Amino acid sequence: MSYIALFVIVFIGGPLSFRALGRGGPSPEAFRRLALFTAVCAATGLTLRYGFPALWGSNLLLTGTGVAFIWGGWIGVLAYGAQALRRMYSGLRMRRWTAVMGSAGTTVPWFGLASASLLVA
Repeated sequence: MSYIALFVIVFIGGPLSFRALGRGGPSPEAFRRLALFTAVCAATGLTLRYGFPALWGSNLLLTGTGVAFIWGGWIGVLAYGAQALRRMYSGLRMRRWTAVMGSAGTTVPWFGLASASLLVA
């Protein structure tokens, strides 16, 4: 059951988050917003991971929250890269390709989780 919930979160929530972060044009304000979002997510996730080593892996809330923040940082990096490409090449074709590739990139952690699950089972 938990894998189904994670699957829905990753394959629906990830692309929707990427889309929300990529809204607007590649302006300096958008880059600052993405940089701040990415930095806050990554710092929070890594603080939860390395600031509480005894609880990591045994406390589901702390571990899940930390992984979610790290994943948010990953989505922020993808959105930042997409905006950078859109700034260099402003055509509709680039906008579409970055939207497709960025949305697909948000699902990469699922494949890592599935692979790790196969190794453990």
